[in-house]
Amino acid sequence: MNHQPLHIDLLILFFLVLLIGGCKKTSIDEIPSYIKIDSISLNAGSLQGTASQKITDTWVYTDNELIGAFELPAKFPVLKSGSSQLSVFAGIKLNGINETRVPYPFYQQLNKTVTLEREKITDLGHLKFGYVEGTKFAWQEDFEQYNLSIDSTSRSEINLVRAFLPELASAFPFETNNYAAKIVIPDDTLVFECASHDSFKLPTDGSSVFMELNYKSNNPFTVGLMINGSFTSLRQVLVINPSSTWNKIYINFTPTLSANSGSSSFRVFFTARKSTQEEKAEIFFDNIKVLHF
Repeated sequence: MNHQPLHIDLLILFFLVLLIGGCKKTSIDEIPSYIKIDSISLNAGSLQGTASQKITDTWVYTDNELIGAFELPAKFPVLKSGSSQLSVFAGIKLNGINETRVPYPFYQQLNKTVTLEREKITDLGHLKFGYVEGTKFAWQEDFEQYNLSIDSTSRSEINLVRAFLPELASAFPFETNNYAAKIVIPDDTLVFECASHDSFKLPTDGSSVFMELNYKSNNPFTVGLMINGSFTSLRQVLVINPSSTWNKIYINFTPTLSANSGSSSFRVFFTARKSTQEEKAEIFFDNIKVLHF
């Protein structure tokens, strides 16, 4: 009587186990539905300045459960079906840093009731956000008026100039935007500094305070806060890197304000030196907004 070697029997048994395991049915709960978001825009009220935004991500909840944060445009699975309450938050790069992405506290969350179907896509298309009701705009400057709320300081060796820029029409379509701040620094021995005319009462209790800014520059520049108390001191908040095209950044003032809770008021300042190999440093900025609750 012929016998197969033991190792062949074991091999056959191994493949039978794999075959049986491979026939296991997928649970219905493991079949995802899908949500798709193409793009996002901002609706800004008449007193809220520019509608420019740099919303890079969406933070999505279904029935108060976080599904995740997704870079736009996004299509992502959800292990649910049927009627669901969807909440979408607009996500930004905090201080312009790729690795620090957060929901922006001043943009409203969008709530929708959707019916999810397994293996099918719920297409939300284009979403429009607005500012949260109760958002306070402590300071806005769009450089469209001749009388500016910001100017070079007495320490500055370079003047801030209000410049007419035809390129703004394409950079900010559908908006009346013709002027921006322009700074030209021809030599690395010269210092530029400008500051808001007014001082602002801003929260120092840890609640969110941000500055929104559009800018274009071939040279780094710094944004900071002048701290008014028993004496005035300067605190740098963020060094902004060059951008060859118009960019938008959300600058978090909250930690600096919280660290100076005994201060009476604050001014915003910008400063720069020529630090690149360019023949001259050119810095443009526009659409300043300081926001808090």
